[in-house]
Amino acid sequence: MPLNYPHDAIAHLPSRMSIVDANILWVGTWKPNSSYYLLPYSNAVKSTDGGQTWQFYSVPVTGSPCISDVEALDVNTCYYLYLDVAGAGGGQIWKTSDGGATWSRKTTTQFLEGWPNFIHAFSQDTIIAVGDPTSGYFEVQISNDGGNTWTRVPQSNIPQLILTMEAGQSGKNFGTIGSTIWFGTSRGRCFKSVDYGNHWTVSVINSDTVTFGWWNVSFSDILHGIAYRSNFQPPLYYLTSDGGTTWTQIQILPGLVYPNISRVPGINGGFVIAANATSGSMPTSVFFTNNFFTTLTKIDSGLHSYNNYIYFKDATTGWLSGAYGNDSTILKFTDVLTSIPDKKAVSENLEIIPNPSNQYALITFPPEFLGRKKIMRIIDVSGKLVTEYELKTDDTSININTSGYSNGVYTIEIISDHGLIKSNRWIIYH
Repeated sequence: MPLNYPHDAIAHLPSRMSIVDANILWVGTWKPNSSYYLLPYSNAVKSTDGGQTWQFYSVPVTGSPCISDVEALDVNTCYYLYLDVAGAGGGQIWKTSDGGATWSRKTTTQFLEGWPNFIHAFSQDTIIAVGDPTSGYFEVQISNDGGNTWTRVPQSNIPQLILTMEAGQSGKNFGTIGSTIWFGTSRGRCFKSVDYGNHWTVSVINSDTVTFGWWNVSFSDILHGIAYRSNFQPPLYYLTSDGGTTWTQIQILPGLVYPNISRVPGINGGFVIAANATSGSMPTSVFFTNNFFTTLTKIDSGLHSYNNYIYFKDATTGWLSGAYGNDSTILKFTDVLTSIPDKKAVSENLEIIPNPSNQYALITFPPEFLGRKKIMRIIDVSGKLVTEYELKTDDTSININTSGYSNGVYTIEIISDHGLIKSNRWIIYH
């Protein structure tokens, strides 16, 4: 479907997207010239009817802005993160709270030297923005008041660089689950924080930490994720089942190049991957896995997508960047992805005592989970993830204080690293 950009450039590319729901999508646009060099462009683009119509909003960014990432909270609230294409660094964060009518700059001294890479909202108040290294370490800025003020994470909380030119990747090529966040670097490493970005560890994805390449990461849960290098051919793919501590190389889609991957929230082990044929930049094929890349199913092919930027919100809501040209298209997913794959049966129930719970609840795990890496999720009646716990292999139970939960019905679910899953209904009544 067209976005109806003005024909004042060789192309307008909807490269950065943030999906609110099936109807609301915010888009960040690249404007290249005939040499593929990105020209300044700052307009925000939004649809509130599933792509039938589009609204354009002027963001008063100074300098030579190019979109790096977009993070939407709802139909009215959205952050646009810009880098400056005129130099070797510099960037700004702008926010709208009235649907795009007005914008305010939320950064002052932040990202003045290095390019900003991505922005993520853990909540309405807690925002993280990550940029390339300045002063010898990655610039991680955190706001706890909706972007009004920012604090840079100190160097002591971030692992040091191993080489010069180690940088991050722009756009939504990072992973987030609850309070945990991961991002890949140009030297084949993965940075991870479990506390909203305040403290970081790092692991090696690929032993070749010298070759410069764009490493992207995506996670289905706090244990299972994929890292891939997309700009070198052939692409490289690595899986982790321990939250990014160790990585194992696998083969995916031999013969296809320039992949981009999005997890599918709501489907455990669900990812979509868009990739091109080796004969050229197009056509693009899209594949889906519901079992953490054990199998892949082609869901579409022969598409015209430049760079294969793909984004999914759930099993029915997904978008793909369109072709390189003045048609300025964007592609919308119009099907339903298959449900969660079958899991191995667990002989005993997940025990919750007492249930209903008033002050505390003791959750006891079935014996099949002993000795396994596992996570536990608490989900409210609407299907929203409320809390997620990363459990130890020898944990057999966990005691939860219910004071932080409202009265109502919840689901407690435990998932192991080899496919075991069990859940039980939990009632809280204070």
